[in-house]
Amino acid sequence: MRQIKISENDRPIQAKRKPKVKKAPRPANKTNAMPFFGRLKVFLLNVTSLGLFKKQNKRSKASSRRRPAGIRLKTALLAGGFTAVTTFVGFSGYLIVKNGFIEQAGLWAQETRLSVLGGVGMIVQEVSVTGREKASGKDIMAALGVARGDSIVDFDPDLARARIEKLGWVEHASVMRRYPDEIFVRLQERRPFARWQLNGKTTLIDRKGAVITTTDTFEFHHLPKVVGEKANERAAELFDLLSATPTLFTRLQNAVRVRDRRWDLEFGNGVKVLLPEEGSAVAWSKLNDLQKSKNILNKGVLSIDLRSSDKMYVRLRAADAEFRRDGGNKT
Repeated sequence: MRQIKISENDRPIQAKRKPKVKKAPRPANKTNAMPFFGRLKVFLLNVTSLGLFKKQNKRSKASSRRRPAGIRLKTALLAGGFTAVTTFVGFSGYLIVKNGFIEQAGLWAQETRLSVLGGVGMIVQEVSVTGREKASGKDIMAALGVARGDSIVDFDPDLARARIEKLGWVEHASVMRRYPDEIFVRLQERRPFARWQLNGKTTLIDRKGAVITTTDTFEFHHLPKVVGEKANERAAELFDLLSATPTLFTRLQNAVRVRDRRWDLEFGNGVKVLLPEEGSAVAWSKLNDLQKSKNILNKGVLSIDLRSSDKMYVRLRAADAEFRRDGGNKT
């Protein structure tokens, strides 16, 4: 066979093929690309749109008939439960009160608290009082209202001070806590000034007229006595006036308040001197001059009336008329 050479130009013509066009990659399915929860959400939305879970607006007659019975059952159960709880609570409270559980619990709590305070030294061990001379120690302790072993934290100094100042002998008081275990009390006692008689009962008073004690002890019988209603309130004013003449003042026994207007003075020898409502200082000075010059209180006189500004009336004893008119002056 003859070999035929074929050059490049002698090659048979072949139909030209269309170049392959690369197809664009298929877009990824969004559903597949979503995370699990996203796909679940889309699924639920699709199912809901199909109406599978739509609420039924119309109820059957049978269900509507059964509803009132269910409500009544619930109401009955609630009422029964409430009654049971109320009964249980009431009965429990009755048992607690009857057996004294609350009181016992309170006592236990108090004992526990005191033991804790005692462990740190916060309980009363000592009571110190200064300035006491006449006041009763027993009365002071009763007014304090505290005993050894009590909690010093619970002690109220202000209330204790108010109670102490109600005691007759105490004019002022100060009370304080000295931690950890001491109560300190400082007193200022009243000074006896006079004795006050009212409705036949004699008491001891201070300068302000406050009653110190209702016991008329022999220890204070040397003090002058004022008699009558509100005589205690005016005693200091009178005694300041009479003290200008100490010699005559020491002979005074009683000062009687008359209608809360003026004074009648009674001396130890029975002589009574009637002072005026106004000008008592002048009348007292006149009496002092008569005593110095005439010794008038020792002349058998029963009473001397000084209520008039320009006259003096003297009443003599029936058996002793030594005192006579002098120089034409009326006595």
